[in-house]
Amino acid sequence: MSFLNFYIYSEFVGIFILLVWAIYLPFRGGQLYNGPIYCMLIGGFISAYASKNLNWPFGLALLLGVVIGTIIGFLTSFAFSRTTGIVSATASLCIIFIPISVLNSTNIFGGPMGIMGLPRIGYLPIVIWIFVLLIGVFVYRIDYSRTGRALEATRTDPDLAKSLGVNLQQLSVYMMSIASMIGALAGGLFAFTIGDINPSMFGFTVLLNTMAMLFIGGRYTMWGILISAPILYGLPQWVPSSIATYMNLIMGMLLIITLMARPEGIVSRELIQHLEVWGKSLFRQNKESSPTNLEK
Repeated sequence: MSFLNFYIYSEFVGIFILLVWAIYLPFRGGQLYNGPIYCMLIGGFISAYASKNLNWPFGLALLLGVVIGTIIGFLTSFAFSRTTGIVSATASLCIIFIPISVLNSTNIFGGPMGIMGLPRIGYLPIVIWIFVLLIGVFVYRIDYSRTGRALEATRTDPDLAKSLGVNLQQLSVYMMSIASMIGALAGGLFAFTIGDINPSMFGFTVLLNTMAMLFIGGRYTMWGILISAPILYGLPQWVPSSIATYMNLIMGMLLIITLMARPEGIVSRELIQHLEVWGKSLFRQNKESSPTNLEK
């Protein structure tokens, strides 16, 4: 892989990590919510429009896309907070195709051709990975906070969580709004990475890739995504072009095999717990064998 290809590859891997984390957060509470994908579309188009048509600088255009995408996600989250399981998944999946249809039939955002010729941002990979670091820390803090425990209780037994004082609707709105914000951020970064954006970019392939990265990496931990995203995004580039044309089929088969053979994915909650125990044990051994402790 040449330096330029790795440069572009690193950008897309960072963007997909952000997008899958956005899907992961509501899923911690048992909600398979596809809202981050349509918020990604909205954030991408708004950012591109502000940059291309309004001549806004990159930072302001990205901020506008994130704000609009978050507002849309926040408003729709009230309806989804009253649903669960397959209802949330199906309804949020259907909404993805509403803005796609609207954008295809209107000219303000370029119609089916979309918006082309966005300026190339030389420092964009740095920006993307700074966001990955910041969002990663944020997701980690949620996972190991009272909110994370409330999400886990909600996923395991909603009635028990409610009896413990968890406001299920408020928690769902909160998580979906954060997920929408991250999705809109990923969309803005996606638009500037490609330099063009059109409605067809946000169809079945993005949804399949996102679900594959979440479930193959490990749906109950944020760490599996850091493994699955680089591997699965890079797969089409590493295999022969004759095989890459069947990548949707391959990705679907990998997802099915994972769900059947190892539903918890590559990185399970148990694996993380074992690594934490091993790390603490190793740290304790090193501390006990340090020169200062030996002298004592």
